[in-house]
Amino acid sequence: MTAAAAAALRGDELRPVPRERAILESFFTQLGMFSFDRAKDYVEKEKDSTRSAGAIWTALLAALGHLAAAEKAYYNMTFLGQKLGGQSFFSRKDSIRTIYASLYNELRQGVAAGRHAPRRAPPPAWRKLLAHLAEQLCHFHARRAPRWPTCNEKMHALADAEVRSTLRSWWPRWRPSWRSTAPRFHHPILGRVEGGFQTEVDVVSQLLRCQAQVSEWRFLPALLGLHGAHSKLAAWGLLLQRQKETRKHLFGGQSQRPVPPPHLYVWLRTFQASLLAKFTLYFHEALSRQAPAAGDMRALASRAAPDYHGRIAAFVRKHDASSVSLLPGHGYHHPASYREAPKGVEQYPAVVSVPAGDGRAHTHWPAVVMLMGDRATELNALDKAVHFYDDKAQSTYYLARPERHFTLVVIFEGRRSERDTHVAAFLQEVAGALRTSRPFATLKPGSKG
Repeated sequence: MTAAAAAALRGDELRPVPRERAILESFFTQLGMFSFDRAKDYVEKEKDSTRSAGAIWTALLAALGHLAAAEKAYYNMTFLGQKLGGQSFFSRKDSIRTIYASLYNELRQGVAAGRHAPRRAPPPAWRKLLAHLAEQLCHFHARRAPRWPTCNEKMHALADAEVRSTLRSWWPRWRPSWRSTAPRFHHPILGRVEGGFQTEVDVVSQLLRCQAQVSEWRFLPALLGLHGAHSKLAAWGLLLQRQKETRKHLFGGQSQRPVPPPHLYVWLRTFQASLLAKFTLYFHEALSRQAPAAGDMRALASRAAPDYHGRIAAFVRKHDASSVSLLPGHGYHHPASYREAPKGVEQYPAVVSVPAGDGRAHTHWPAVVMLMGDRATELNALDKAVHFYDDKAQSTYYLARPERHFTLVVIFEGRRSERDTHVAAFLQEVAGALRTSRPFATLKPGSKG
C-alpha cells in the first residue's frame, strides 16, 4: 500500500460518522440484541427531535419504530396468542401477516420517496442510502412474513406422528427460499438483524433435521445437529443475559432485572432439550461406553428433561417388571461397513434395555419379534398398546410404538391384566414424550405453551 493510499484510509477512519448513520447503526444494534422497546423509544425520540430534517428521514424513523414493534411481536410469537409484556403499536388481534404487510407498504413508500425526493430533501448520496436500506428491509420482510407463520402451521402438524414422515419433503424446499434472502439483505448497518435471522433459520433447520436423524437412529449426524443448534442458542443466550430492564418502584427508587427471553428463543430451547433427551435414550448404550464410569452416565442422563432412562428404571423397580426395552425396526451399522446383514431376531438389537446387561430379556426376543409382526397394524396406530400372555414362557408382554420404527417392550414374569392402569399410563407417558410432539403442539394459535 502506498503512502497516499494509507493516508486516505486513515482519513476515512478518522472522518466523523454522520449523525443519521450513527442513529441507524445504534437502532439496528439494539434490535439485533432483542432490545425492542429500547430501539423503538430511541427512534421515536429522534423523530420528535429532528422534525426539520426532511420528510424522508422522518418517515423512515416512523417505519423503524413500527419495525421494532413488529419484531417484538414476531419474537414473542404473539400471533400464537402469547402474551406480550407491554402494549404494542399493533393490535394483539392482528395476524403477523397483517403486521408485516402494513410495515412492508410503509417501507415501499420510503423507497419511492427516496428515489423521487424534491431538491430540498437530504443530499442525493444520503437519500440513496435511505432508499437502499428501506428496499433491503422490504426484501427481508417479504420473505419472513408469509413464510414463518406457514412454517409454524406445518410444524404444528408434526405434533401428529402420522405426518412426521413428510418432514424431509417440505423443509428442504423452505430453507433455500429463506437462504435466498441473504444476497438482498447485506448492508453492514443491517448486519445484526441479518445475523439473527440466519441464526434462527439455521437452528430451526438443524433441529428439524436432527429430529429425523434420531428417528432413523443415525448417531453422528444427529449429534452434530444438536451441537450446532446448542452453540447458536448459547450465543443468543449470552446476548439475552446482558439485557436489563429498569422498574420504578411505587414509593420512589428503581431497580434492574433481567429481561424475559423472547418466546421464540424459549420454544427453540424447549425443542432442543426434548431432542437431547430423546437422543440420550436412543443412544444410551453408545454414550455409556464413552463415559468414564457407569455413575457418570447416570448423572449426565439425569440432567435431560425428561430423564427417560431414570423414569424407566424407576418403573422397573416400583412395579417389579422383568425388563423394559426399546427395539428398532432396523439395525444400525457404519455406512462403510460391508458386514453381512443380520438375520432373524438379530435384526432387532435393543437400543436400550433396563436393567442393563440382563440376558433374560433377550430370551424373550423370538416371541417379541413375532408379536411385532403379527400385531403390526395395531402397533402402527401409535395410540394403542398391545398385550399378550405367553403360556409357554409364563410371561406377559406389553408393546407400544412411540414412532413407526421403534417399539417399547415391557415384560413381566407371570400373568398380568391387559387393563393394568400403571403399565398403560407408563407406556402412554413415555411413548407420547418420545414423539416430541409437545413442542409442536404449542405452535397452535391460542396455545398456553
